[in-house]
Amino acid sequence: MNSEKMIKKKPKVCFITAFFYPTIGGVEAHIENVGKELIKLGYDVEVFTSDMDRDKRIKEKTGNLNGIGIRRFKSWIKLTFAEMFFPGLFSAVKKSNADIFHVHGYRHLFNFAFLFSKKPFFLTPHWPIYRGLRGAINQFVVDCADFFLGRYIFRHFKKVCVVTDLETPWVESFGVPRGKIMLTPNCIPDNYFRAYDGKKFRKKYGLKNNETVVLSLSRIHKTKGVDQMVRVAQFFPRVKFVVLGKDGGARNELIELARSLKLNNVIIGGEVNEKEKMEAFAGSDIYTLPSHYEAFGISILEAMSQGCAVITSNKGGMPWVVKGAGLTFKDYDLKDYREKLERLINDRKLRNSLEKAGKLKAKKFVWKNVALALDKEYKKLIKP
Repeated sequence: MNSEKMIKKKPKVCFITAFFYPTIGGVEAHIENVGKELIKLGYDVEVFTSDMDRDKRIKEKTGNLNGIGIRRFKSWIKLTFAEMFFPGLFSAVKKSNADIFHVHGYRHLFNFAFLFSKKPFFLTPHWPIYRGLRGAINQFVVDCADFFLGRYIFRHFKKVCVVTDLETPWVESFGVPRGKIMLTPNCIPDNYFRAYDGKKFRKKYGLKNNETVVLSLSRIHKTKGVDQMVRVAQFFPRVKFVVLGKDGGARNELIELARSLKLNNVIIGGEVNEKEKMEAFAGSDIYTLPSHYEAFGISILEAMSQGCAVITSNKGGMPWVVKGAGLTFKDYDLKDYREKLERLINDRKLRNSLEKAGKLKAKKFVWKNVALALDKEYKKLIKP
């Protein structure tokens, strides 16, 4: 008998997703941060993804991010903004030594990876509703997919993870019992709670210390509703409105809108790195996410961590995130948006109250707790 101590095999989880690093977004951040916490708990973590960024192909087919292994598979065709067909994934799933597969995203061809392995599968669909934001034909295809395939897909997953409680009824509509649904919300890293230097942000954009600053930070795309902020900016000439984020095709339209309204108080910047993003939150008084739909809206927590008062539209999971610590307005209702924003701008007491409430709420969203919850469920299904 071998006298050497047996080395216990680490449990291994494989995440499957459309995009991953260097692509930046809420889903990508969710996987990265959960993955890092699972590694601390003793897991091997790997990501299977396409070889695409949002708008270009990534040359490196393998990589590593903070201990997370990355395998990228050639995309044969890009069907929609986030739907690529990368069939090499299925063979890799079949050969993988992962103990658990955790799929992020719903209505993707890679949802059918469960056909290629008998290992347990988890699903985080990230609540992809977007009703009213798709064209009629695309919405028809989505509705048909849900009707004919939705229940079939969902029943092959041991657990369905929702990012807010508001998502639960939608998951249940596919016949998923409440006992198979677990809450794994988006969170923010611990270092986001340190004090960032907002003065750098103000200096860069020529913002005076006594000026009230309203910030919008997201991918600049028509679905993000940033035009709503630009339109209400005309009613607050003494307030500076700053738009930051990667151009998703709507930046020039926003610039033209600001020009047509003859606005001198709107600044439309560009993409920022992580440090610049946090400095922008730290240097702003109010953060607004006027998006027409967000399953969660992780930037809300990021803004709260730096003491911004927050106002969002009432769509998707955003009301759940800001509840008790921010304001919401009725999407597409500029009168409601203007009135709510006016309260935040003029009522310093309300703003202070929401700043404090936001900081306290943001601290409840800790990635370690999400990883611990997943670890508990994973281990129920991992064979010794």
